[in-house]
Amino acid sequence: MKVIVFICAFIFSSSMVVASEIEVGAGLQVLVLNGNKVEANSGETLSLNNGDNQLVVRYKSILDQGSKTKLFESKPYVFQFTDIGKDLSISIERFRKYIKAERAFEKGKVSWSIENSAGKNIRFHVDVLPVNPGLFPYGDLPKAVSVYNKNNGIYFDGQEIKDLNEEVVVAVSKTGDVELTGDALAQLKLWYTKATKEERKTFRKWMIDQE
Repeated sequence: MKVIVFICAFIFSSSMVVASEIEVGAGLQVLVLNGNKVEANSGETLSLNNGDNQLVVRYKSILDQGSKTKLFESKPYVFQFTDIGKDLSISIERFRKYIKAERAFEKGKVSWSIENSAGKNIRFHVDVLPVNPGLFPYGDLPKAVSVYNKNNGIYFDGQEIKDLNEEVVVAVSKTGDVELTGDALAQLKLWYTKATKEERKTFRKWMIDQE
């Protein structure tokens, strides 16, 4: 009986997949994780997907400005990376002066890093998250991320983030003919992500009529 219990426990534990976590570095805030609104500040951790992940991060810190201090707050940044099965941490270079942080962000010369628990750098892609101008330009960050993904041909496929612009290649010949390479499903997904809400509705109705 004890042997049976031991074997069952072993099978159960070995089948479990432990998700990795990411620790938020000093001065950073994680605002969106894989399309969902979150709020994680410096020193806190978030559970990651076992695969591709997308974070929206902002730098926010009180910095020196002359003899006084001033709150610096950056625009949100979108990070995409692959979890390699180890706990990670995201960090940014340390700023003391407000003017230096302001200039670094304006010039796009900010040093970000994502490391695993062994101190090895993890490759990532980062973009400033564009938002529509208005009274509250960052009022709905998940929606802004959704628009960003749509405009860039990015979508979630299970625990993978697909970039349709890489899966589907558009080539124009010398005669002006357009040729798409990539499987048919990828092509359909690409055009669907770029369609308007009304175009998607019309397309879904058309699909039903084809059945």
